[in-house]
Amino acid sequence: MQRSAEESFEGQIVGGKYLVGPLVGSGGMGTVWLGQHSGLGTRVAIKFIRPQFAERADARRRFEIEARAAASVDSKHAVKVYDYGVSDAGLPYIVMEYLEGESLSETLIRRGPLPAEEAARIIQQVTKALSKAHAASIVHRDLKPDNIFLATNVEADETDGLPYVVKVVDFGIAKMLDVNVEGGRGLQGPTQEGSVIGTPNFMSPEQLTVGGTPGPLTDIWSLGACTFAAFTARIPFEGDVLGDIVLKVCVAPLPAPSQYNPDAPEGLDAWFHRACHREPAKRFQSVSELSEQLCKVCGLGAVQVGTLAEDRVTYQLRAAEVSELEELADEMPTGGMNAKTALLAGIIVGVTLMVGLVGFLAWREKQASEEADKANVVAPAPSTSGAH
Repeated sequence: MQRSAEESFEGQIVGGKYLVGPLVGSGGMGTVWLGQHSGLGTRVAIKFIRPQFAERADARRRFEIEARAAASVDSKHAVKVYDYGVSDAGLPYIVMEYLEGESLSETLIRRGPLPAEEAARIIQQVTKALSKAHAASIVHRDLKPDNIFLATNVEADETDGLPYVVKVVDFGIAKMLDVNVEGGRGLQGPTQEGSVIGTPNFMSPEQLTVGGTPGPLTDIWSLGACTFAAFTARIPFEGDVLGDIVLKVCVAPLPAPSQYNPDAPEGLDAWFHRACHREPAKRFQSVSELSEQLCKVCGLGAVQVGTLAEDRVTYQLRAAEVSELEELADEMPTGGMNAKTALLAGIIVGVTLMVGLVGFLAWREKQASEEADKANVVAPAPSTSGAH
């Protein structure tokens, strides 16, 4: 990989303790290098802003936001930030945990649509990070498969059901909505009025229109779009130019995952249309609800009724399985009670009759004994005769 001399940091020491190693990744505004703590020997990832952006106040602010936002999300499913500073050359840098593996985007390119259970568990882990972020008044604003990393060098929890740990990365355009003591806003994202920042294919309608305010519900839209990609290996809102994408996001009928994946679980289309509803108030109202409902659709969770007042339970007729009919037969009432109740009642009646019979026999034996004693008392003693 070719790079200009000004971008090469290999061999440098930053922060007085991090030795910069080889380049491992790059993006539009920064490069990522393998690093090592000189004292502990632990591996880290060091992200530098590109020198051509170092003089731009908005770029430097975005770097600071990424460091602060990621450091504020206390979840094993968000990339950990260890340090932030400015190098001797005046370049801001972020020291993060080093991750091995691949992004969800790379996985989908390599494998195609994921099995329903795996896709649901990936989204479930993403929502754990987002739940912590939203609780800390942080909105990611750039959720996409490229920013969902499947880390193989982090110990996975067997209860999560995946051989890797899902990590949300790149909080570079996050919006920090914290309110300070005086009631003013805290550190904000670098959005300028009328500008569009993010990846349009995964952005909500309110992000693509002037005056839209980002919030947790915008992350819910983006996560719905990521879920569509996980089940279909396709981008839900494609377009060659921004105008085409905006039309599809804001006006055109929403696509259905089942159009591109016939094996998609029943109910996924309705789930997607709820997650990416164009009216924020009609979406899932939290990432936890989004995850719970997706697990339900994929057979991983308990049934939960929708929270919106306008929601209604919908029933669909289908042919019953033989096993379901057998289970139903066991539960059907027979003569006013089911099989289990009848068995219990029979046992109770049997025990009652047995106790009654034993009591009756004991009473008869006692009566016979009392009559015999009474006869012995009343009967005259026999006379005795003898010769005189």
